[in-house]
Amino acid sequence: MKLIGLIRQRQTVIRGSVVFSIAAYAFYLRLNKLAHHTLWADEMDQLTKLDRPFSEFLRLLPGWEFCSYLSGDFYLTYPCLKVFSYNKWGLAIPHIIITAIGLYLLYLVCKAYCKTLVGYIITFLLVCFNATMIWHATEIRYYAALPTLALGAFYAWHLLTNDVNLTKGKRRLIAAFFIVVILFHAYGSIILLTTFFYNFLLRAANRKGTAVFLRKNMGIFLPVFFITAPLWLFSVLGEHLAYRNDCTVFQYIPNPLLDIIGFLKGIFGNLIGDRRLYFLLAGVFFPFILPYRDKFRHIMLLLAMVALPISLILMSDLRISYWFLQRQFIWVIPFFSLYLGCSWEGLYIFLRKRLFKMVDPGVE
Repeated sequence: MKLIGLIRQRQTVIRGSVVFSIAAYAFYLRLNKLAHHTLWADEMDQLTKLDRPFSEFLRLLPGWEFCSYLSGDFYLTYPCLKVFSYNKWGLAIPHIIITAIGLYLLYLVCKAYCKTLVGYIITFLLVCFNATMIWHATEIRYYAALPTLALGAFYAWHLLTNDVNLTKGKRRLIAAFFIVVILFHAYGSIILLTTFFYNFLLRAANRKGTAVFLRKNMGIFLPVFFITAPLWLFSVLGEHLAYRNDCTVFQYIPNPLLDIIGFLKGIFGNLIGDRRLYFLLAGVFFPFILPYRDKFRHIMLLLAMVALPISLILMSDLRISYWFLQRQFIWVIPFFSLYLGCSWEGLYIFLRKRLFKMVDPGVE
């Protein structure tokens, strides 16, 4: 038993060292991008709106944003602008911190899903080198925070739906975090609903008692709903910036009805985000063809946390005639990375078992 404990401890140290190294390089790539970055039109537009007294900013906000007060990045950036003016490093401090938190949350999610170092490495490599995530991580816009909010919501629902023993204080923190997610941006409600749907679906599939789960967590659901509903409804249904009518929805990603191959390339190419890693796309098919224990959970991860949110974003863009852009589903990228990490790990485990059977036919 002592030997097994030492082996597991060594494995944990190796895993932590490898993951930390990749995460550190991912952090470097994001800071390096900021070092060579010049504040551009969209960032300057946000900063110009913020460069005024706070009360005036709040009064004018409904005329500037499509969902008026669901503009969490404005509130994050406002104090930094007052302290650092237009210094890009000072303005990016909240996003730099949020990016670091996001990498840690990705590690926690991997701990819940990955059984071997293979899964960790592939997941972190994909997030590390994804061009969309690198570009937006330190940008003065809300896209920098969405991946971290999504990972946080995903992990929080994982804890709740798997009956992890949480203190009242931690449950209140989760409720407060859910409130932040919903009110940070219009996509916050999609993030919370899809992460809930996925984890709840897994619980239902495992027959763990969904009614009991819902009753147990009413203390979280009801306060979150009643606190967020008034401001959410006022921001979405009340006064806000009129939607644009000069956008071509499929200007940047091809129309799937006219060019399905181009559409899929646009989606999966941006989800991978680095041509050198395109070969990992083969992992999309592994859970559908390989027999291994967690294949259902992985397939549902692809459908509920990748396909569903992208579809909802696309339908929203079609409804309001807005551009369909990869930055809108930036928060889906970590989940697709996790899916591929789990898929390749599934192949690795499958081949390892087959090899052991060939060496020793008595291995189950």
